[in-house]
Amino acid sequence: MTSVPTLAHMRTKLAALLTIAATAAMVQIATPAQAFIGLYQVNAVSPANANSPKNISAACAPGDDIVSVMGQVNNGGGDVLLTRSYIDAAGGGTASAIEAIATGVAWTVEVTLVCAPAGALVNRSVVQTVSASNMNDKFQTAACPAGDNIVGGGYFLTDAFGNVSIDEVSYDAAMTQLSVTAYDNAAVGNYTLTTQAVCADPLPISNYWNATSVFDPSSPKGTNGNPCPVGSQVSAVGGVITGALGDASIATLTPLPVGGGIVAREVGPFAGNWSLQMQRICIG
Repeated sequence: MTSVPTLAHMRTKLAALLTIAATAAMVQIATPAQAFIGLYQVNAVSPANANSPKNISAACAPGDDIVSVMGQVNNGGGDVLLTRSYIDAAGGGTASAIEAIATGVAWTVEVTLVCAPAGALVNRSVVQTVSASNMNDKFQTAACPAGDNIVGGGYFLTDAFGNVSIDEVSYDAAMTQLSVTAYDNAAVGNYTLTTQAVCADPLPISNYWNATSVFDPSSPKGTNGNPCPVGSQVSAVGGVITGALGDASIATLTPLPVGGGIVAREVGPFAGNWSLQMQRICIG
């Protein structure tokens, strides 16, 4: 069970952990010399203003493979929703955010790709599934081919605007699939949810870890993950909100620091109890 930081503490902590830049930057993950894969990160941040929605994209080095796409809303409080964090049609990664409640303040959306050198992931594949287009809450799973492990993934909403919250980006403990859940937080028309699983042959090290916050009304909730085992690196971070059913949404998924991190926030006032589970996958 993790402790729940205050909002001021979370902002200070995240600001110290993350480098904000207007253009894409490649960052090598600091890992032991024994690491097998050589994963690295590419990060980009949108302009800071009150415009909504915002999209920001980045790409791995030519020829290398995306392992996972993660996103983060900065300075949006619970008023801005992270609606997309996915492998895009151009072969890069994109994160998108939109105001659910007008903010009138400058905010940004940030995307971080975890990338693998060409050939490091044997039989890599991307499995993508799309929900039906309707007004219902969505529960969408993408499963890896038999015998393969999931190493990362992504998701995106289409036509949901600011009316749908991301409740789960959940990697199973067997590391075979990714399930994403979306709940309406306001009246919404027909929309879809797409889930992407990045899969590969099993690696020498595949480590899954999770921890759950207290179950109470506090917001935001967040934590950092345990460091990876020696010789491995963070490839994916997921999370599960319990008890909010659309009144809270995942706002940050990041591979930083060495164990990754997550933040979820209430969307508008919500007096009920809820909790946040963080999930972290390391490979090597």
